[in-house]
Amino acid sequence: MPERGSVLIVEDETLTAMALASYVQEKGFTVAGLSATGEDAVRMASSERPDLIFMDVRLAGPMDGVEAANLIQTVRPTEIVIISGYTDAIVELRPWARKPLAFLSKPIDYADIDEILRILGQE
Repeated sequence: MPERGSVLIVEDETLTAMALASYVQEKGFTVAGLSATGEDAVRMASSERPDLIFMDVRLAGPMDGVEAANLIQTVRPTEIVIISGYTDAIVELRPWARKPLAFLSKPIDYADIDEILRILGQE
């Protein structure tokens, strides 16, 4: 199967990150890396230049996923999917440098992931 693009997974829950990484690889995408902190995500996004980032809101360390996403977007516009176990409006009301591709709630519904990967694969 030809490579369809690269994905950076930013998630501090190891099992969730590994399951998502395995799933996107099965769909023909390369995993550009796994990150548990916002600071590391910003560095990896700059060096790996992924086509898509799955970004959890709550991360290990002082920088959350929303702040990391905003920093990444100012350096290099990238498609970002925000993932959160917290479905409150706080996440959606935070300022964005560029609107995220999607907001997904945990537990992750892989039908939603399929749709996002399908869209990304067509671009």
